Amino acid sequence: MLERLKVSNYVLIDNMEAEFSPGFNAITGETGSGKSIILGALSLLLGSKADKSAIRKGEKSAEVSGLFSSLSKEASDFLLERNIECEDGDLIIRRVIRESGKNSYFLNGSPITRKEGEEIGHLLVDLSSQHEHQSLLKESVLLSLLDEASDCTGERESYSLVYSEWKRKKRELEEAERESETREREEDYMRFCLSELEKADLRIGEEDELKSQVETMSSSELIKESLMRGEEELKSASSLLDSSFEAIKKALKKDGRLLSLSERIESLSIECMDVVESLRSQRDSVSYSEYELEEMNQRLGELSRIKRRFGGSIERAIEIREEYREKLEQMEFSQERRSSLEKEIAKLLGKLDSSSKKLTILRKKGASELEKKIEGELKKLGMANSSFKIELTETVPSESGRDSVLFNIRANKGEKWSPIQSSSSGGELSRIMLALKVSMKGGTNVGSMLFDEIDAGIGGSVANSVAEELKLLSSNCQVIAITHLAQIASLADSHLSVVKREENGRTITGIVRIEGEERVREISRLLSGNDDEISLEHARSILK
Repeated sequence: MLERLKVSNYVLIDNMEAEFSPGFNAITGETGSGKSIILGALSLLLGSKADKSAIRKGEKSAEVSGLFSSLSKEASDFLLERNIECEDGDLIIRRVIRESGKNSYFLNGSPITRKEGEEIGHLLVDLSSQHEHQSLLKESVLLSLLDEASDCTGERESYSLVYSEWKRKKRELEEAERESETREREEDYMRFCLSELEKADLRIGEEDELKSQVETMSSSELIKESLMRGEEELKSASSLLDSSFEAIKKALKKDGRLLSLSERIESLSIECMDVVESLRSQRDSVSYSEYELEEMNQRLGELSRIKRRFGGSIERAIEIREEYREKLEQMEFSQERRSSLEKEIAKLLGKLDSSSKKLTILRKKGASELEKKIEGELKKLGMANSSFKIELTETVPSESGRDSVLFNIRANKGEKWSPIQSSSSGGELSRIMLALKVSMKGGTNVGSMLFDEIDAGIGGSVANSVAEELKLLSSNCQVIAITHLAQIASLADSHLSVVKREENGRTITGIVRIEGEERVREISRLLSGNDDEISLEHARSILK
């Protein structure tokens, strides 16, 4: 709830501080005293757009701050998500408007955006006025109110869980499909390249081996001639060794010391003949085939082309081949994943449909009961000829179900139904909001409700009924009513009066809490416009 409001240099306010109490707070003041200025300052605090023209003349900035306590779970969660600490559960909102246009917005000292300020504002104060913060005009709010009245928040939470999972899976599928579209041409290209690389049957070292074989085959005649010459020369050497061995053998018969030398010469002769045989075998193995040479040259040409296309080397081409294999496997898995996601989404959609139907049934039942209660309350609030109808229509799935809601009103019998957003004045909207909240026994997720112009066009017994309804509502949440009616102001737990005065040639608006005789005089003014004894006695009797 709102405990304190401080305003400085805003329109006609130089420095003002107002304290509010739990329960029912009434704000009164003469026409033109500045009640709308205070409402504007509070609206600014709750996220309305800033206008530097509202800065008090002669000042460079205006500032509004408010202290809120007993925050709702929704408001606390909002702060927790943004890591904003609340000491003792209190929240201070501060907003500064500067002439330069550089404005500031803070929650417990942490800077926020205006959009965030508007979000937290809706969680703190339900402000029903002709111009700003008419939460009753928001379909999401209407649906939430209907759900509270229908006691279907549990079913809605169950639905929301399924919906969140369904949306998550849909996003996954959409992302997979987008990736699939961008990869189609890439996949075709990779498959073409992979086919070429696999057909090439690449092997590291093959190119060097082929080059060696080509060089050998191209030089086959030279190699044969050289081997043949070497063979003939060794044959001659072998013959000379044989002759040498025979000569040494003769000498060996006369000198035994020549045995070792004789054996060495014999070994050389044998080795020489063995080499001759190897040369002959090697010469016979050297062959020349134009067909084989052409095949090897073609293979070398293919390997050269592969290198040019795929990274400059056979090693890199092999790496690319493996990369393409892995990517194509992932793409195949992605296709399987898409198929699996489609099945999961279809299953979740079935659950979503079943849950949304249950939700709709509960809402329709709750709407029927709420319509009757609101109509009864509206009759008490001076709208005796009004009829109220809650209309649900099926729409696409959203986080709140498959229902679109309209709150319709018919001001007089025989007239057409119209949505309250397009047919109700500010005062009527305030009374509808009041009727709705009372019908729900004050059920609300905000700590404060502010009503402006709720007394527009009413008086007498209707004014008494409005006052009693506000008093009843204040037993569940803080109520602040800006009013011109004594019947409403007299039932308030706390009464604040807006006053305008002149000081040093400047007009100043302020607000003061009034009690005792001051309050009696204000109620008297509201009753008759003066403070004669009869009016004062009447005011005292009302306040008793």
